[in-house]
Parts: sequence; structure tokens; C-alpha cells
Amino acid sequence: MVKKPDRAPPDVPRSHCEFKVFGGLGCRRDGVEVDLGPVRQRIVLAKLLAAGGDAVSLDTIIDGLWDERPPASAANQIHRHVGQIRRIFEPDLDVRETGHYLLPAGTGYRLALATEDSDLAMFRELVRRAREALAGGDVVAGVSAYLTALELGRSPAFIDLPNSALRSPEFVAVERERLAVALAASEAAIANGMAGDVLTPLVSVAAAAPLDEALQACLMRAYVDTGHRAEGVRVFERTRHHLAEELGVDPGPELREAYRELLARGWTPQDEPRPPDAPRPAQLPPPVAGFVRRNDMATALDDQLSDAFSDATIVITALGGMGGIGKTALAVHWAHQIANKFPDGQLFLNLRGLDPDGRVMAPADALATLLASLGEPAALSPQENVDAQAARYRSRLAGRRILILLDNARDSDQVRPLLPASQGCLVIVTSRNRMTSLVTREGARYLQVDRLTGAESRQLLINRLGTRRATVDPDALDKVIALCAGLPLALAIVAARVALNPNLSLSAVLSDVSAPSARLDALSSADPSDDVRSVFSWSYHALDPATARVFRALAAHPGPGISLESAASVAGVGRTLARKLLTELVTANLLNESQPGRYALHDLLRAYAGELLDQDQERPACERRLILHYLHSARAAYATHHRQPAGTVDEPPPDVTPESFDTVPPAADWYARERTALWATIDLAIAHGLERDAAAMVLAASAPGSDAIPAGRAQTLLTVLDTVSEPLIEADLLRTVGEVFAPLPQADEYLRRALSIFEGAGELAGQADVLRNLAVLSSSRGDHDAANAYGERSVGLARQTGRQELLAVSLLTLARARLGSDRLDAGARVADEGLAIAVAEHLDHLKISYAQLIAESSWQLGRLTRAVQVSEWGLAEGVSESNAPRCALAAILARAAFDLGDQVRAERGCQRFENLIADNGFRELIEVSGIEKAEGYRDLVAQVRARLSLSG
Repeated sequence: MVKKPDRAPPDVPRSHCEFKVFGGLGCRRDGVEVDLGPVRQRIVLAKLLAAGGDAVSLDTIIDGLWDERPPASAANQIHRHVGQIRRIFEPDLDVRETGHYLLPAGTGYRLALATEDSDLAMFRELVRRAREALAGGDVVAGVSAYLTALELGRSPAFIDLPNSALRSPEFVAVERERLAVALAASEAAIANGMAGDVLTPLVSVAAAAPLDEALQACLMRAYVDTGHRAEGVRVFERTRHHLAEELGVDPGPELREAYRELLARGWTPQDEPRPPDAPRPAQLPPPVAGFVRRNDMATALDDQLSDAFSDATIVITALGGMGGIGKTALAVHWAHQIANKFPDGQLFLNLRGLDPDGRVMAPADALATLLASLGEPAALSPQENVDAQAARYRSRLAGRRILILLDNARDSDQVRPLLPASQGCLVIVTSRNRMTSLVTREGARYLQVDRLTGAESRQLLINRLGTRRATVDPDALDKVIALCAGLPLALAIVAARVALNPNLSLSAVLSDVSAPSARLDALSSADPSDDVRSVFSWSYHALDPATARVFRALAAHPGPGISLESAASVAGVGRTLARKLLTELVTANLLNESQPGRYALHDLLRAYAGELLDQDQERPACERRLILHYLHSARAAYATHHRQPAGTVDEPPPDVTPESFDTVPPAADWYARERTALWATIDLAIAHGLERDAAAMVLAASAPGSDAIPAGRAQTLLTVLDTVSEPLIEADLLRTVGEVFAPLPQADEYLRRALSIFEGAGELAGQADVLRNLAVLSSSRGDHDAANAYGERSVGLARQTGRQELLAVSLLTLARARLGSDRLDAGARVADEGLAIAVAEHLDHLKISYAQLIAESSWQLGRLTRAVQVSEWGLAEGVSESNAPRCALAAILARAAFDLGDQVRAERGCQRFENLIADNGFRELIEVSGIEKAEGYRDLVAQVRARLSLSG
């Protein structure tokens, strides 16, 4: 195998990560906020951060993830989460590397971080310094260090994790640590005449612990010492109420003593300021006509509502998504549903973050509008700045329960001055920006608004048009739903066109919507705010030029999934820059990151980007880079199987970033993941007249020996074959065409033409491959003698080449031929030889196939222990793009183990088979083994399952 040269620049620094836990879990990699993945993965990381560099055992992590009995796969799930976390921190990390941050430790893991890279570590270090300074008599330095720590820890840690997770001992300990520090800092500051310095952070921390009498007493004393005695009384009354309501007790000695101190300093009820009468705003716009309830989103929103009634928090819900996805409609609908829970009113403000006129509302203007809605002057003087306005706004909201809907925000900085400080308020923000900073710093709960489902899209059209008119032509209805791709705005435009013209039907507008070149034209409107192209353009024009260029280039990618490397190639930028620019697109909700390093572009956004790409005449260059990307990536995947496809190709140019693979498993994953895009790129190469590149991609389009050419691709192969003039490439293509046409008669013609070319060139490896194909063809026709003869010739030629990987493939074919002719012992011996080679040469893709042959023949020969052992080994060690061999091994394991009397292993085999069947395994089993064989495996498991039930 020719090793591809390392094309990365020398001495590339590793990614630098910074972590936060206070106010919610977050991570910035090289200054950019990153998605930390699903909830359980975030909990794993949170436990490691809470440990502060100490080891966290696997058992501790398992206990924190599963309240009840953990599944058998718990450890494997955690290992997978650890691997994903490592690659979030260091995206270029190989799958087998541990990296620099998350290291193995004993039976678990630990994080290796510098103190300055974690807010929790800095918090603890500042507390250590504060205690040291106070012990040494340096009060100013000690209190200053305490106050800096409290600024970091104003909000509780890990508050974005589920409540069930926050009950874990380590998270409870971190919160107790935060409260203890707040108490110590407050006592030190108050004792040394520095109450004014500690008051603001103390208010935030005390809000999270309304039953902590010591902390509330400190807050009372801080208010008194700063001249806010009435606020101190409110703290006492509020705490007394909480204690009575939640615990059924009266205030304890410490709180009563603080209250006595307050009274001793001369406070009387007349000191209480009388607030002016405040207007009750009711500004929500009317609900959107025809709104369709999204059950998943409604549940997620309702789950957050209870937090708005906690004295410990101000809830901020950020709804993000692409233009036209229905963020405002959802926000307004939900706000109307819950408005009665906010007796002091509702505020609504369109911040014009991405409006066509480009007039983004400045924070000063937004505050002026909100203040006026609350009965306050927009400005007290021409010199009043935004900070002063924001302070008056927060003061006006103090003690009130108000719902605030901030629509169409541009970014977090525009929203931040508009947030209240009053507990019990709910803020709903909609934005095309993901509001990462608001989530990180203010603990906003982010919800991504995705496209409508098919059922929801159908209901929207019915709501808008009525059942009869929407469903009169079910086929047209289904096509409109598919072509509008779940975008509510597109569906609403189609519905409006039909509703405004009584003679127009859905089928009449379908031709407009279906035409690729006119798809967005058909979804246009005279009003820019209701025009799909215009709505997309507002987001696009807000991008910087480099990010906009990548957005346009993505239209050249056939999809559906887009890898980081393929995006880098099609845009002609390096991997590191591509990741940064793709993150910008994700943040702007013009792209979705479906999993780390994998992206998806909405169908209508792809159409819009395609228009821009053609306008700038960039498509030919992007498509050429795309072809080179898949050409070199496919050959790299093929090469991991210790083979090189026929022909040679030039090295990729510097602006193309092919995938690279060190082992078979990631190459197999790539083949499975990229098959659709790879064959679409082959079609593109043919359309560009690049037949040799197309031929090279065809020959590397599946792993050697996998015979995994997609159905319906025969004509593509014949088109490429007609253009090839190099004999060895032609022979390899003929062999591939013969595979596709098997078992039809024309398969023989193609295979024999290939064999003739290889024989004429003295190419032994090519001859061995063709003879192997002829053996498979003969077996499929029931001619077992011919299959054995071809198989023996293939093995003989493979031995002459001295190439062990070729010999292992040929032995696999011969073993199948032997077993197919009921020569079980002979087939098992051949399979044993092949498996030994596969293990010695690390041919992971062949191990599972050999395991299936050996396990099944052992079971048929009555060697049950051997059948069980090999089945378990194959399921654990084998690599395959298809679930078919796994299904077969699971079935054999179930039956052989049951015949041995081992019900535990039999149950395990049944469960594995049933899980694989649920994951498309049976369909793949039929494709590989045929319906009869597949049904036989299923019957085996059904019989074992029935017998286990009877014996249980």
C-alpha cells in the first residue's frame, strides 16, 4: 500500500479547549463554542469536570447515567461517549488515540486541564488564595479573591443537565461548595466593611438557596449595611414564607438574630417605598392562522415552564432555526397558551435582527420601547446611556411576573441588555442565530426548531385549505409536502396561492414547485417577508465573505450528508478553516450539524445556494474538487484492505482534502455512509466527460471482495466501460460488470473477457479475482462442481502471487463452495486456513465472514462449543458494512448455545438477532443470503425463543 504523504503543515498546535460549568456546561475550542452532544455524553463530561482532575471510576459514571439497573452495554456506551468527547476536543484525533485532555485513569477516566482552562478550577484556586490571604491577615486581598470567585460562580453549576442527574453526589457537592464559598466571602466582606462589594453576587447566589438561613441572613446584613433595610426585611419575609410552605418550620436563631439587628438599627414600615401603579402590558401578537402543534417541541417547552415559577431562576428559552421554519409562530402560540400564568402581563418586541431593510434595532431603542410599555419614560435625560436604561428596566420588572417575547434577535449581545433580573419572569427569544453566548453565559435553554414532519405538513395544509380541498388529490398533496421539505413558510405560500384562486388546485401548482430551476420561484410572494428566497437572503447577506463562499459551494455536494473533509474540498479551503466556517453556518442556522463532523443542508437552502453558486459561475470548479475528493477518498478506503485498484491517479491538488484511513473499520464506515454521494459523484464525473476518473471511482467504490455495487447501477458501469482504453482498467471494469449481472447469462461473457485480458497481460492477481467471481456465479446457479474447480484455481493463483490478502479472499470463496456442496469438513479446513491469515494480516473485514462459515459448519457438524465460541468471537471482532453476517452469527449462537444447554448465551443470541432485525438487519440478510436462507435463520431464533419461554 502506498502511504499518502502527510499534507498537514509541520508543528500544527493541538486544539485549545476552555470549559465552563457555572450557568450551564459549555466548551470553547480555539475560541469557538462547540456542541457537546447528547445528554448522557454531557453528564459524563460534567462528572469529569466536577472531579477537578481526579479519576472518576466507570462504576461512578454508570451510577450517574442510569437510575435503575444499567443495561449490559453500559460500559460500551460510556466508552463510545468518551471517544466522542475526545474528538469534540480534538477533532483530528484518531479513533484509537486518547488525546491530551481525557485520559484513562485506573478503572475510569480523568481530565487533564490547566487551572485557567476551567471556570470551576479557577473558582477553587481563587478560594484557596482567599483563605490563604485572610489567614495571613491580608483582608483586602482575601475578600477580593473571594469576590472574583463569586463572579465566576454566580449561577449554579451544570444547570442545563436534567434534574435527575443533578441529584448525583458530585454535583450536589459542587453546589454546596459554591454556597459555602458565598457564605464565607459574605461574612468576610461584611465583617470588614465591604458589604457593598459583595451584595450583587450574593443576591444571585442566595436566590438559588432560598432555604439556606445562614446565607439569607448574610444577605439581610449586606442590605442593611448598604442602606437598603427595606430589602433586608423582604428577604426575611420571603425566607420565612419558604420555610413555612416547604418545611413547615419557623425561622431559626441565625435568621431571627439578623432580623433583630435590622430592627435595632431603626427600621420602621414607613421606610418602605411605595411603588407607583404599574401598567399591565398585553402585547402578544395574534396566533398564526392554521398553526400546527409540534408535539415534541410543545413537550420540551412545557418542561421548562415550571422553572419560571422557582425563586431560584429567571428562565430564558431561545428558539433557533433557519428562516421560514416557524420559530415566531411557535413562540407566539406557546406564549398565548401560558400567558395566564404571568399575571403582570406580556411584552413583545421585534428586534429586526435579520430584516430586509437591514435596520437592526439597537439596544437603546429596544429598551426605550420596553420602558414605555411599562409606563416609564424612554429616557430620563439625553445623557442616559444603555446601562442606565437597563437598570431602570430591571427595576421596573422587580417583583413582577412577566412574560417577555423577544422576536427575531440578531445575536446574544442584542438580547443581553433586555433580560430582567426579577425572579419568576420568562423570556422567550427567537433567532436564526444559535445564541451560543446566551446559552453559555446566561444559561438560556436552547431549542432547535426543525422542519415539520410529513403528518404535521399535511395538517398545516388542511388547516389552511380545509379538508376537502387539501385532500381531493392525495398524490398531489403528498408531492407538495415532499417538495416543500417541511418548511412551514413554503407550505403556507402554496396554501395561500391555492386559497386565493378558487379554480387552482394543488396539482396545478405542483409543476411549478417540482421544476428544479423554478422551485424557489414557485415559492415566491410579492411580500418579501413571505418569500422563501428573500427570507433566506437575509441570513445569507449577514455572513462574512468567506463563510458565504462555503455556503454557496455546499450546493455542489450531492448530499444527503456532508463530511467536514468533503465540505473542505468542495469549498477549496483547508480542514481547520472549513470547520470554523461550517460552525459559523451552523450558528446562523443555514446548516445543521447532525453529528460531530457531519452536516446536512435543507433541500430549499440547497436550491438557494445553488442559484448563488451559478450566479457567481463557481460551480465547475467546486464540482471538479468534489470529484477529486471522492476519487482519492475512495482509493484510500480501498487501500486499507491491502489492495490497490487498477490504474494510477495524480496526487490531489492542495485545495482538495481527501479522507484518510488507518484501518478497515473507519473505511467500512465511510463506504456505508458515503455510498449515495460517491455514486452521484461518479455520475457527475461522467457528465463532465471525466470518464477515467469515473472509472477509477467505480473500481474503488466498494471494498475488495464485498460485491457491494448498488442495484440499478449496471448502466453506469456500461457507460464507463465504453469509454475506457487501458486494458487492465477495462478488465477490472469487465469483472465488476460481471458481478452486477450475476447470475444472468451475460455475466459469463463479461467475466471471460476480463479473464482473457488478465491472462494476456500475465496478471495473476486479476485472474484469481475473476476465477473467484466465476466460482460465486457457478454456486448461484447450483453448479457446485464448477464452483469448486474455479475456487481451487483462484486459490492456486493467489498463492503464486504471495499476496496474503488476495489468498484470504480466494480461500473464503473456496470455503463457501466446499460448504455449498455439503463437503463440511473440507470447507471447515479451508475456512480455518483463511481465518488464520485474516487474523495474522489484520484483515478485519474478512474475519466476520470466516466466523460465519466456521460457526455454521461447526453447528452442522455437532461441534456446538466451537460454534458458540466462534459466533461470539465474530460478533465481537468482525467488521462489516452490512448487518447480514451479524444476524447469521447471532442466530447460530442462539441455537448452538441452546443445544448445549446454555440458556444465558442462547438468550443473548436471541436478543442480538432481534436487535439487528429491528435495525434493517433482515433486509440486509435477504440481500446477501437470499430469502430462503434468511427465513431459515429467523426460524432458528423463533424456535429457540419459544423453547426458552417454555423452560422459563
